Amino acid sequence: MNLHNLEAFCRLAEVEHYGKAADELGIAQPSLSRMIHRMEDDLGVALFKPVGRNIRLTKMGKIYYEKVKKGLEEIKLGADTIQDIVDPYFGSIDLGFIFTLGPEIIPELLKQFRSDPERAKYKFKFWQGNTPRLIDNAKKEICDFSICSYLKNEPEIEFFHLLDQPLVAIVAKSHPYAMKKKVSIAELSEIPMILCLDKTYFIDNLFRKEKLPLNIACRVEEDQALAGLVSINLGAAILPYNNLMKFHDIVVLPLETPVYRPVYLAKRKDIQLPAGAKAFETFLKEKEFQLSLELP
Repeated sequence: MNLHNLEAFCRLAEVEHYGKAADELGIAQPSLSRMIHRMEDDLGVALFKPVGRNIRLTKMGKIYYEKVKKGLEEIKLGADTIQDIVDPYFGSIDLGFIFTLGPEIIPELLKQFRSDPERAKYKFKFWQGNTPRLIDNAKKEICDFSICSYLKNEPEIEFFHLLDQPLVAIVAKSHPYAMKKKVSIAELSEIPMILCLDKTYFIDNLFRKEKLPLNIACRVEEDQALAGLVSINLGAAILPYNNLMKFHDIVVLPLETPVYRPVYLAKRKDIQLPAGAKAFETFLKEKEFQLSLELP
């Protein structure tokens, strides 16, 4: 039973006349009649009954019509969705990104990308998370790609370096370090630190490379929660700078030796990107990122 037969059945059910339905469908009336009879034979029930010169659905026909109509609508919706995705001007882009990019970098990227009228109608779907979760989303093709940190031992994933985020230290305004102009990793090793739930262990490795102890007060998932905990003097933290820090009761301190965290575009090596995602990928790879550290 093919889609053409099901569509013909539905149209006949709606116009309730073989001749009118055949004319609309562009087929001969006997051909339509044979099509319906074959359908009834396959199902083992009568779908229509004669009523004067017209026909009406039987009880079984009404049940079948409702299911077939709904099924055809779902098939059309599926086809329309695929067309929206692959359309070069109206497609959809599934983007994952780490929390540190959310406050400023992602909104600015989208603003610049959509400033081109030809790209203004692309739709975006977003996923936030830590790097392992985003890499997993990329591997499962939940996301077209993710903007995140680098992970070792990911043979399915292609990483492209996009930018380097400058890191700063933050402490509560009541903390003794709040009077400093800058702070060193050695000085931070002497106080409790709040870290993100980051399985790349980037901050942990900063201390490890300096052969310094790391006193971990706790770990949290995203930076705004981290800044809130720092503001009540639960510990200090190292994280990428963003302008939302000014709304917390904290002091931002440049690191004595500047440290930058690299950020990558990660995607499956074998993924076939739709047109919108390809356009966004090209935009990201050709963009020159200039991140300045302008403290308030």
